[in-house]
Amino acid sequence: MSHSAPIRLIPAWMLTALASLSLPATAAHLRSSVPDLPEPDYPVYPDHFGNTHGLFNENLFLTVGFSFMIGLAMGFALKLAFKIALIVISLTLLGIFGLQSMGLVDINWSGLEMHYDGWIAGLHALGETFFGFIGENVASVASFLAGLTLGLKY
Repeated sequence: MSHSAPIRLIPAWMLTALASLSLPATAAHLRSSVPDLPEPDYPVYPDHFGNTHGLFNENLFLTVGFSFMIGLAMGFALKLAFKIALIVISLTLLGIFGLQSMGLVDINWSGLEMHYDGWIAGLHALGETFFGFIGENVASVASFLAGLTLGLKY
């Protein structure tokens, strides 16, 4: 049985335009003319688009495992750490570029280029160490990765 996706968003301008219309039909008349719909024979789940309050409730915490919860917590923490690191690195680079454009400092960019490969290799090694640790110490890696994904998303 095919069914259409739920309507997720109605623009505010459309609501105000509809409210300003003067239609002869009243709400009671409209309700009486709509037939009752039968109950669907498939489970209806609530729509959690943009609303994490209904998604992260006590039932979720009782049914998922410890690995999922660790992944969820790490996802939230990593998302915050990534945002802070991005802001700090961006402001630092903007400051360096500003100082260089004013002629107060001279940066040897070709000297920095030699270090990029080392930094990338170090980050790659850290990533391998992290996923190696997770693979050895977390009971369910798939559950952990699902929690990590949800933590990074919400």
